[in-house]
Amino acid sequence: MESRQIRRRRKTLPVRENPLQPGDRAEDVQTLFLPDDFYTFQEGHYDGVIKRFRETHVTAWPTDVAGLHTVLSRLQGLFPSQDTQTHLLHLAADGEILPHVDNVGASGSWILGVSLGASRILRLENTENQHEAFDIPLISGSVYVQKYSVRYGYQHSILNDGFLNGTRYNGGQRLSIIVRDCLPTVQIPG
Repeated sequence: MESRQIRRRRKTLPVRENPLQPGDRAEDVQTLFLPDDFYTFQEGHYDGVIKRFRETHVTAWPTDVAGLHTVLSRLQGLFPSQDTQTHLLHLAADGEILPHVDNVGASGSWILGVSLGASRILRLENTENQHEAFDIPLISGSVYVQKYSVRYGYQHSILNDGFLNGTRYNGGQRLSIIVRDCLPTVQIPG
C-alpha cells in the first residue's frame, strides 16, 4: 500500500490521457513509469532475494482495456499447463533479484515471465557448478519460460547492471508478469 504522502505527491502530476495504444512498441512501456520517489518500494523480500520492489497477486484482469484479452490469450497459449497463479513484480530503477531457485513448495514445475519496461539481464547459474552460467537479455515485451531441469537446476537472477554482447544494461524500472503452475493438489482417501 502506498503511503498518504506518495498518493498526495501523485495527485500533483498532470493526467496523461491514453498514454499507450494497442500496437505501440513494447519499449514505450518505460514512459509509463513515474520516477522512483513516486512509489513505495520494499527494500527487501522476506527471503532476502529481491531488492527494491513492489508486488501484488493477480486474481483477475480488467475487461475494459483494449487489446488486453487478445494479448492474454496469446500468452496463455504458451503455458505448459492451465492451473496457474500470477503476480506482478515492479522493480525500482536500482532494484534487482539475487540468484535463487523459486520455492519448490509454493509452485510447480514451470515459471513464465513477461518483461515490460527497462531491459535487464537474466542470469541462469547451475546450482551444482557456478561456472556454468548463461546470460539472456530480457527486453521489453520478451517472454521466457523456465521449466523442469532449468526450473530446479539453475538459480536465476535479474541483474541491475551488466554488459552482454557489447550492450550495457544499467537498471531502470521494469514490471514483470510472473505466471507459475500450481502444485497438484493431493487427494486424501477417505
